[in-house]
Amino acid sequence: MGWSVPSRPWSRHGGASVRNWELPATGSRYRSLVVSTASGANNRPVTVDEAKEHLRVVDFTDDDDYIGALVDAATTWCEDYCDRTFADKTYTVAFDDFPALRTELPRPPVRLNSTAASATVTISYVDTSGTTHTLTWSQSGTQQFRLDRDHVPALIYPLYLEDWPNVRLDDKAVEVTYLAGYGGHQHVPKPAKHAIQMLVGHWYANREAVLVGSISKELEFAVTTLLSPLRWKQYA
Repeated sequence: MGWSVPSRPWSRHGGASVRNWELPATGSRYRSLVVSTASGANNRPVTVDEAKEHLRVVDFTDDDDYIGALVDAATTWCEDYCDRTFADKTYTVAFDDFPALRTELPRPPVRLNSTAASATVTISYVDTSGTTHTLTWSQSGTQQFRLDRDHVPALIYPLYLEDWPNVRLDDKAVEVTYLAGYGGHQHVPKPAKHAIQMLVGHWYANREAVLVGSISKELEFAVTTLLSPLRWKQYA
């Protein structure tokens, strides 16, 4: 005897009326992505000591804060280029509805090399009556939906033979909060670490926006070559 998808009301998605199981198989059309918990100095993918070793200024401490700021700036550039997270931070991504049966979580990876307590993803949604509910996925406990952290980017989708709940058709009716990153500088991919160090070295040696007498493209080529394989959109 076969099974059938449970009956549920029609909902709007993307300007058209569709049933929830007729949503795209995979998607990530989000309304907003905000950092709900920012990275700190301890979350840097390249430590100040590692950057100083790259700069050959190990015994010089006057520029430590400046070097740390360069690491942060280089990290942001690399994260934006790759659409990945190298410095651990918590995101909240908002949707007006569940955009797909399998919904992509931007800025991967969902936290790897983490303790069981910190490996938690929550979905907050507003149902059709206006009541807010929370679904939780915990590595060590409750799993009210499925999470595929091996996929790039990570995917969330309903439990087997279940469906996403109906939500109110309103701005940010669905919000997903998750910790992203690699769980420490020792776990960040080496090409990303080296690209960050190269940018820090370039900016440390050239502290103005303009180079007089020469323009180099080699550094840009080297950095983007290191980072290109890590750009997740080519796998989506």
